[in-house]
Amino acid sequence: MTTKSEILNFLSSQKERLFLLGVTKLGLFGSYAKDRADVFSDIDIVIETDAKKMVKSLGNPFLVVTFLDDFRKSVSDKFGVLVDICDTTSMSAQTKEELVKGAIYV
Repeated sequence: MTTKSEILNFLSSQKERLFLLGVTKLGLFGSYAKDRADVFSDIDIVIETDAKKMVKSLGNPFLVVTFLDDFRKSVSDKFGVLVDICDTTSMSAQTKEELVKGAIYV
């Protein structure tokens, strides 16, 4: 089974590329971050983005969505489990705090 450490190492290896494109925060939350993952767990990734920078870097808003979906798929392919990506950029502080409680940022 995939470990928290393996996921965090992979996210760390992707951080520079993602940050150059406009991701401003990258982390792991949910069952893997809390050491409660089992064989049915998915990987929950939290990001915050600079939307203007991402659109400028990638060319248009549709490509931002496509890029994030491709990143999600690459994580899923690497670890063989489903992956959810949550962009908390436009969430209220309270919602964000509740959702990503215990998140581990790289």
